[in-house]
Order: sequence, then C-alpha cells, then structure tokens
Amino acid sequence: MSDTKLSRRNMVKVGVGAAIGAAAATSAGTRRRTSAAVRRQEEVQLTFAGIKMFGPDQINAVLRDFEAANPGIKVQYIELPTPNNSTEVHTYLVNSLNAKNGEPDVFTQDCIWIPEFGGAGLSLPLDDFITEEDKAAYFPGLIETCTWDGKTVGWPWFVDGGFLYYRKDLLDKYSLAAPKSWDELTNAAQEIVSKEGNAELQGFLWQAKQAEVLVCDWVEFLGSAGGSTLTGLDVTINNDAGNQALQFMHDLIYDLKITPEAVLTYDEEPSRQPFTGGNAVFLRNWSYVYNLAQDPAESKVVDKVAFEPLPHFPDGKSTSCLGGYQFGLNASSKHPEEAFKLIEFLSSPESQKRYALEIAIAPTRTAVYDDPELKEKNPFMVGLKEVFTGSTPRPVHPAYPQMSLAMQSGLSAALANQTGVKEALDDIAQQLKDIIG
Repeated sequence: MSDTKLSRRNMVKVGVGAAIGAAAATSAGTRRRTSAAVRRQEEVQLTFAGIKMFGPDQINAVLRDFEAANPGIKVQYIELPTPNNSTEVHTYLVNSLNAKNGEPDVFTQDCIWIPEFGGAGLSLPLDDFITEEDKAAYFPGLIETCTWDGKTVGWPWFVDGGFLYYRKDLLDKYSLAAPKSWDELTNAAQEIVSKEGNAELQGFLWQAKQAEVLVCDWVEFLGSAGGSTLTGLDVTINNDAGNQALQFMHDLIYDLKITPEAVLTYDEEPSRQPFTGGNAVFLRNWSYVYNLAQDPAESKVVDKVAFEPLPHFPDGKSTSCLGGYQFGLNASSKHPEEAFKLIEFLSSPESQKRYALEIAIAPTRTAVYDDPELKEKNPFMVGLKEVFTGSTPRPVHPAYPQMSLAMQSGLSAALANQTGVKEALDDIAQQLKDIIG
C-alpha cells in the first residue's frame, strides 16, 4: 500500500489517541460518557451493495470474517439481483451514487459500467491507496478495464468469459471431435439431434433475450467473424463481418434449426437448465455452469460435459466476451479508507480462492490459479487462465449503457424477424454514431 494510505491511518490513530488522553483527565462520570462516545466514533458503519451470485451465498460469511478481522468496522449487506438482471442492478447504482449520500460505500459493478461511473465522478479514484505492485497481481486486461482517463476507478473482483460447453458423451458416441468452426458445430448438432430420437434435444443453446447478455453473445459472434462494434471511435458494426455474424445468429434459429425460437427469451439460467437437464448438445454460457453441471442435485449430465473455446468463421478467431463484476468505491463515501480496506479484503488472495472453490467464480489474481488446492479441486477453473488473458471487452465508453440498449433493441428486432439483418445493423450503427458523437 502507498505511503499516503499509511499516513492517513496513522492520523486516524493519533486522533483517537488524543481523544482517549483527554477522556482520562476528566472525572469518572465524564470519563465513562466520553469513553462511550469514543467507542461510537471508532465503530464505522459501511454499506456494501453486491450482486447475488448463482449457487450458495458466500458474501455474508466473507463480510462477517472481515468484521472479525476489523473489530471497529461493521458492514451492512445490500443484496442486489443476480447478474442476469443487470439492468435493475445498473438502475439501482445510478440512483444511489447520484444521491451522493455516501451509500453504498462499496458496490459491485459490471465491468462495462466502470467508464460511466468513473467519467461521471461517482467512483472514487483509488490511486492514493494502491501501488503498481498491487496492480501487477491481476490480469492486465482487468486493470485496464478498471481504469478510465488515467485513473483507477474500480478494483478487480472476478473475471468471466463465454465458452462452448458440449456433451462429450454424445460427441464420442458418434465419433465427432469438439468443433473449432461454426460449420463443424452446425454439422455435429444436426447429426446428433437427428440420430438421438429425443424430441426435446436441442442442438445449440445461447442467449438472445433483449438484455445485456445478448450483447455479450453478439461480441463473440462478431469477433468470431473478425469484426468489432467500434474500431477506435469509428462505428464498424455494420460491415461485412457484422452482416455475416448476425445472419448466422438468425440462421441458427430459422434455417439451420439447431437453436429453438425460445432462445429469444433466454438469458443465462433458462439456457443452462435444458443443457444440464440432458436436453442440449452444445451451450454457450459463462464459467459458473461447469460446477452446476457436475452437481447431481442440479444436473443429469454429471461427468458428461466438457468445454472448449467458442468456434469461429474462417476469417475470424475464437472470441470470449470479457465479463465479470468489479468493485467500486462511492466517491461520496464518508469512510473512504475503511471502504477500501473492505475492498482489499474482498479482493484478497484468500477471498478469491474461497469464491473459486465454493461458488466457482474465477479469480482475477493470476497467482491464485497456481494454488495447489484449487488445482486439485477445480482443474476446470485453473484451465481458464489462458482464456482470460486474452478476452475481448465490450465497447469501452462512458456512454456504453446507451450503446448497449441500442444494440439490444436492434439485434433483437432482427432475430425476431421484425426487420432485416442489414437494416438492423445500419440502424444500430447510426444510433451508435449519434450516441458517441
């Protein structure tokens, strides 16, 4: 930690010591009253607004451990909705941070909101609390994601990315290799579905609900065609790669028929449940799915699931959308030092290992992947390290929330046959140009 941070802590200690010394010089009755006042002053109340994770809740237990390690600090936990309700989470944070009353002191934020909150001055820059050595412990892409306008306005919690899960038993049954290209995936899905004779079996599930997850999937399909939404500040979403990607997403449903029309209502869990229920061959989803697929209480495909990077087109590359939630410190917090102390604890190697083992979310500290216990108990997680090193972010811009809504609406319209592919992309492109100026 920096000298600034240490000096601030020493100042707090000096202030408390002076108060105690003054109390000792008073009468016994006054001393008791003053001591009580000092205790009240010393006990800091923080509020932490964090998303609810899929799987067993561990946040409350971690917060209680923090309180035990820091007797003068109490933390109230405000449980926010799960990540698949990101719109509701974002609305809560926008309203709360703009109220500027100091609550919540610490919050979890989707990585795409960091430029927005940092650019608006709602997140406190953390550069007085951290060093370059602190930053070096994390994936470089995550530190970049937590930085806006040269200031560190977020701090890493967990990282995620999209993967292709598949039924290894079914591919082995028909002597098929894990697909590297979209053509290979399409052919394998069609063959297996036609031969299995299971009317409920779907070929390929993903997420096309008009929500943030649709943009995540879009980043991956688009990247797999060699395209991007922005090139610098130039809008390139409606070039040949964009048309190829969106047409393929549409064709998966209506022409290739390996994705059901119900995908238009699917976010993470509705797409996951048929797969772990034994009724899908392929699934695009996040890393949390793997542990659920191995849990007999949640899954009918225990020990039958494997994963690979997502397929790509001939002119593209496998692309995994950079996801995950990171910490932020409210710029209006009345207790910034104690709030950062909480962030430190929540992002510590010990806490990150605990999250990885108990709720299967991926560490942002690279060294945690080398932990022997994690290697033994969750080799899947350890295998993700290289993928996260090269994940692709969504467009980084303070106006990203508006950009996302424009993409969600336009992509959804094309996938629901309300407009054509080219028309939808041209319309999205114009909206993005208007938003970013």
